[in-house]
Amino acid sequence: MKLLRELSPQLALAGIVALQISCGDSSGPGANAAASISAISSTTLSGAPGSAVDEPPSVVVRDANGSPVAGVPVTFAVTAGGGSVTGNRPTSDASGVATVGSWTLGSSAGTNTLVASANGHSVTFTANGSDPCSSFPVHALGSTTNGQLSGSDCFFGDGSFVDFYLVTIPSTGTYVFDQSSAAFDTYLLLFTAAARRIAENNNNGTNANSRIKAILPPGDYVVAANSNPPNVTGAYALTSSASTAEITNCENVFVGPGITTSQSLSSSDCSVNGDFSDDYIVFLQSGQSITVSMTSSAIDSYLEITAAGNATILGTNDNADATTQNAQLTFTAGPTSYYFIKARSAAAGATGAYTLVIQ
Repeated sequence: MKLLRELSPQLALAGIVALQISCGDSSGPGANAAASISAISSTTLSGAPGSAVDEPPSVVVRDANGSPVAGVPVTFAVTAGGGSVTGNRPTSDASGVATVGSWTLGSSAGTNTLVASANGHSVTFTANGSDPCSSFPVHALGSTTNGQLSGSDCFFGDGSFVDFYLVTIPSTGTYVFDQSSAAFDTYLLLFTAAARRIAENNNNGTNANSRIKAILPPGDYVVAANSNPPNVTGAYALTSSASTAEITNCENVFVGPGITTSQSLSSSDCSVNGDFSDDYIVFLQSGQSITVSMTSSAIDSYLEITAAGNATILGTNDNADATTQNAQLTFTAGPTSYYFIKARSAAAGATGAYTLVIQ
């Protein structure tokens, strides 16, 4: 598990395009044959101020019968926001398609527009120029977001690009986030809205996709779609879902303060020396304290806490007091790191339901 990635933190040129008047035989191929022009790329784009949009605007020119027309000059002109274009007067190809070379947004945050026109017809493309490190699109829980890592994205200190998404968790529960890509080895991170780290994952099993499973209280969170190697770009898909399944099979499950979850120990859980346990991962800042409680009427609750990558037990509790077999442990972190909370029974081989609370 890679830990603790850190965030690192053009002259506007408006194109003036002169209308060209063609001479010669107006009945031949050219602008006079164009009866319509329509976009074949997205008309709503985004990008960092002063950078090029990921998808160059593209249109198709058709005649009155709806057939593609070749050889028609199409003019792409910046009409708002500043910025510039290259290849601003392409000619439609055999499929009637004309694509601008590139569109670089203005240096200031705000709305940018680009108009493609031919023979009196036009299409407008709009791009929102905003800081990719501070303006987050929304990822709706339970949906799929198709994204693209690019050179205009925010980036971490290791040079890897990252897209941030805001997601709202409606109630305390278990939630799963997946990032998949055929283009690169993915890396997924999860933060609170206040930028406190909760979780991260590189590989989901043995593949290059990433998964975070976390028990979270309600609120707003930020999901970061990233790559494992630095300076790579490409398409990816981000998906999310709620889960009602109990923790099992020694899976990595992240938690944070403010949760209450009902689970159970079973023979399919982690097993060490005959003791079954569910292991939870919590990220703590140096000096941060948490109180973990484990209650059960079926088993003698027992709690342990260790630092990630270190088997030394930093804290344990068997009985919260002399009158109960419930366990409670208050722990203050030393170095900023991930820590493992082991919820198990004091008796080897014991199974049964329990409730875990982290405050």
